[in-house]
Amino acid sequence: MKKRIAVFANGWGTEYLMEVVNGIYGVAKDENVDIFTFVDFSSFSEQGKINSSECNIFRLPELKDFDGVVLMANSFNMQEEIDYVYRTVKEAGIPAVSIEYDFEGIVTINTDNYDGMYDLAKHVIQEHGAERIVYMGGPSEHLESNIRLQAVKDVAVENGFSLREEDILYGDWAKNMSQRLVREWLDGHDGLPDAFICANDIMAMAVCELVTELGYMVPEDVLITGYDCLKLGQEYTPSIASVSHEWGKMGEKALRMLIEQMEGRSGDDTIIMRNRFVPGASCGCSVSRARGHNAHKIDGFLCDSHFRHIYLAVRKAEDAGDLNRSLDELFRNDCWMEGKNLMLCLDQEFFNIEVRDENLRMQGYSDNMDVICSLSNGVPRPHQVMARREAMFRASDENPEPEVYIFVPLYNENRSYGFAMLARDIDIIEDNYLYIWTRHMNQYLEQVRRNITIADLTRKLTELSVTDVLTGVYNRAGCEKIAYPMLSEWHGAGETGAVMIADIDRMKTINDKYGHANGDLALRTVAAVLKAQLPSDWIISRFGGDEFFVGGKLKEGMDLEEMRDSILKNLAMEVQKRKITFELNLSIGYCKLESGRELDLEGALRQADQSMYAVKKVHHLESENK
Repeated sequence: MKKRIAVFANGWGTEYLMEVVNGIYGVAKDENVDIFTFVDFSSFSEQGKINSSECNIFRLPELKDFDGVVLMANSFNMQEEIDYVYRTVKEAGIPAVSIEYDFEGIVTINTDNYDGMYDLAKHVIQEHGAERIVYMGGPSEHLESNIRLQAVKDVAVENGFSLREEDILYGDWAKNMSQRLVREWLDGHDGLPDAFICANDIMAMAVCELVTELGYMVPEDVLITGYDCLKLGQEYTPSIASVSHEWGKMGEKALRMLIEQMEGRSGDDTIIMRNRFVPGASCGCSVSRARGHNAHKIDGFLCDSHFRHIYLAVRKAEDAGDLNRSLDELFRNDCWMEGKNLMLCLDQEFFNIEVRDENLRMQGYSDNMDVICSLSNGVPRPHQVMARREAMFRASDENPEPEVYIFVPLYNENRSYGFAMLARDIDIIEDNYLYIWTRHMNQYLEQVRRNITIADLTRKLTELSVTDVLTGVYNRAGCEKIAYPMLSEWHGAGETGAVMIADIDRMKTINDKYGHANGDLALRTVAAVLKAQLPSDWIISRFGGDEFFVGGKLKEGMDLEEMRDSILKNLAMEVQKRKITFELNLSIGYCKLESGRELDLEGALRQADQSMYAVKKVHHLESENK
């Protein structure tokens, strides 16, 4: 039986996530392990409620269902992410490995920030003769940056000189600050240093860009190096000399250490993996780069076209059926980005609209999910509601081979819509395509919610236009727009129907003697009795001031005389129940619409009306003789 491991990661560190998960998967294929990767996209620049919704994906799995977990907590941007995953791992009591982040009681794989930078600095000084070095670091209190700085200082001392304090710049890892600090340094010095050694590749590329704009050449006039060995830096011109974390090997090691724990074998609590110096053209070395890792790069135009197809498919959906049919038809023929095993699971409340989305969850996921779209090897599955756990593991349970399953949150601001599962290689995150896909899908689902809102408001407005406000039954317009066409439709289908006309006796007397409030009470009471006593598919309309129209199908065993007697009997009971002090009675006439005859609705109404007046005449005589 396959083992299951959960991986928690932030998706902004695309290369880090790709290499670690691919490293894990390399071992997982041999060890018969499925990888469930839960990815959020929280960031410092986003609002708190959006970050909370992103982090919510970490609440999807119950870790007791997994055999182990890998935490990529150093990629997290929010303390909420770190606190939650640590707490849940400890509560679950399952084997865990953390990569590049120390948690008490959890096995940790850390990277060595010293040796790789030591080798880089030694190369720059001994191989290329650099003596005046400017170090472009991260924030002054940043531990990893300072370890890298110490390595450069040590190599300098070993080679007979030292870094000056004025040559140590503390940045923020990003482009703009790096260029500003270097420009200020250049303004205060005569000429360039021999080398800029930067604490990451982003700053190294920023410094390259700046000195080039100032008319200098890299590496002819100045050597520039970075750290992290990002693909972007390797593809830059000149390619950035850097230090590789060997993230792929860290992923391999993480799963092997996890398996040791799962099998009850003791291992190291913490291990340090050595980084590797990678020469580049920016330090003056001629190095050919392997470009195989770009094989999965997605064409931007093709990507944009795909998102447009999704939008066109769902833009008019107003309910679960519409959305399911649209997505099934689309992804049956066009799922190159998502992969042939895809699942979109929505909260069952998604299709119910309330003010400010208050019916939707802010944290966690419901026990049962509306599986609005599900592909199995490219073939759509039926639309159904499933238990959350069953939905999460269905693809894994049916696939005998180890696989990578990627889970991302679906939401609007701080309200959860559900989640998406993509069963495909982790390279979907390259160039942030997984983030872009998730963002677009959230926007499209928001459009569906707007469609539902508009349809609901339209329905309510339509109902108001054909509904009598006082009694809640149809008004005359509703009778003409709904009742008459429905009776014609039934008659055309060979059904026998009937119409009734019911009129309140002595309504003017009730209004004049007891007041219009009691007149309104009389109308509401009659409407309530008609709704309670007539079949649910019959239509009731307040045809005029105190006159009601009733129409419907006559099913086998239904007798119009008995129906009339039942209405009158129950009206008398309702009068007593409501303690109505005035006399309230109905005159009811009816006409049968025979299925074998040509429909004459106008004639039927006239006959029912005449029948009603005949009854009313009798009621008046009886009342006068009392």
